[in-house]
Amino acid sequence: MSNQSRGSTRLALIDAGVRLFGEFGYDATSTRQVAQAADANISAISYYFGGKKGLRLACAEHIAEHLAMAVSGLEKIDDMSPEDAASKLEQVLSEFVHILLEQPQGKEMAQFMLKEVAQVSEVLDLVFPKFIAPVHESVCLLWAKATGQNASNSDVMLTVFSLVGQVIYFRVGQEIVRRRMGWDSVEQTEVFAIQNVIRTNLRATLDVARKGSIQ
Repeated sequence: MSNQSRGSTRLALIDAGVRLFGEFGYDATSTRQVAQAADANISAISYYFGGKKGLRLACAEHIAEHLAMAVSGLEKIDDMSPEDAASKLEQVLSEFVHILLEQPQGKEMAQFMLKEVAQVSEVLDLVFPKFIAPVHESVCLLWAKATGQNASNSDVMLTVFSLVGQVIYFRVGQEIVRRRMGWDSVEQTEVFAIQNVIRTNLRATLDVARKGSIQ
């Protein structure tokens, strides 16, 4: 088997795992179901991941790496002006919206992570220190640069969670939003409208925080 074939089989198993674990849950999904969905031999799961548990963790790492694309370029926060930091915050939130609402795997990734976080599984133990905590810390530093507040302040940390939370709602509650808005679907035009609202909310929250830090 060529390296390309190995890589495509591994990725197909991860894609199938993300979709099935997210839809039905880890415990309710068998390795046979994953293999069938990936059009792969069931023994491939043991070969690539050491078993079902390893596949689950590989799915989580795959999602974390995918979402990390939204927060690339945060290595030079100290060199940013407050307005540059605010613009970067807009970019990060807009990219999260794009990944979760426009990319084909957005729904499956969100379902997978929400199930794992809700049951406080070993996936959270893996993803929290490697992705969630460092990304949250970086976005808090961006917020601090944009507002003059302290990045480790509890209000700042909660504010950043709330900003990301609104993005997650538009993914989780997409069908509710679609019906209430009278949209036939959520495509590029609708996603652009959502991004505009999130940018407006961000700017308003930044203005309040900046005024508070001046007092």
